[in-house]
Amino acid sequence: MTDVSEQTQSEKKNIFVRFAKLEFKKKLQYLAVLLIVVVILAIYFASTGTEKKETPQGVQPVDASESSSIEQKLQDTLSKIQGAGRVQVMITYESSAEIVPAISVDTQTSTTTDQNENGSSTTSTENKQSEVVTVNGGDGSKALVLKENSPPVKGVIVVAEGADDIGVKLSLLDAVETILNISPDQVDVYKMQKE
Repeated sequence: MTDVSEQTQSEKKNIFVRFAKLEFKKKLQYLAVLLIVVVILAIYFASTGTEKKETPQGVQPVDASESSSIEQKLQDTLSKIQGAGRVQVMITYESSAEIVPAISVDTQTSTTTDQNENGSSTTSTENKQSEVVTVNGGDGSKALVLKENSPPVKGVIVVAEGADDIGVKLSLLDAVETILNISPDQVDVYKMQKE
């Protein structure tokens, strides 16, 4: 055990002895590379450590009003089916909608080449910065949205006055499957109680 620790200490001393014997210019190159690596690692760990899951400025998560708008359109469509009568619809989703904002990426690359007796040495660094593209409008600055991915539908409940008729029930079921592109096991159709 002591032989291993003595060998490790001896290797560390050899590294420092070899470094001390190098030319000043070569020492400067190694120190510059070491400094660049330390700075890059510091930036990387600082950005990952403080990163919080936030929506970009101006980007709002999809709220219940948009979901109810889809429900309302579906209700209006289903109530037009012959024999359906009044219809109420409830849609549940597996998650919320995903909004994809436009992102501007700025990449800066610098390369340093140094030639000496032992050959040439090249040092290259790359710095990337990205930020959400915003658009100024009458009500302030908002993120430029490229697309909005709808969340997957988990299930749909349809309550209709005419659901006691099997033909109407099947028509409602088929319509919901077609409109939302979901399977029949995700849709339930019930008769509305009389008031």
